[in-house]
Amino acid sequence: MGWKYIYTKGVPIEAQYLYKKAMEMFRLGKPESALKYLKQTMVIAPRYSRALFEMGNCLTKLGEYEEARVRYEQAVQIDPALKELLEKRS
Repeated sequence: MGWKYIYTKGVPIEAQYLYKKAMEMFRLGKPESALKYLKQTMVIAPRYSRALFEMGNCLTKLGEYEEARVRYEQAVQIDPALKELLEKRS
């Protein structure tokens, strides 16, 4: 599939696989499918901050701004470094 694999410490491999699938769907312009994969990811790894952040991106793309804001806030609570990335998006 051409994925560059980078292991994320502390995140189960199954969650990382689902996250990678979600990112592939998002790049293909399928935010609904990406969101489904990200929701599955969160069941396995509820503190996976990057997945929460990407959920925010999918929700924004789908016009669900309030729910996206909540996901971004959750991601930043877990990993404050994501705040800088979020500010760059604005």
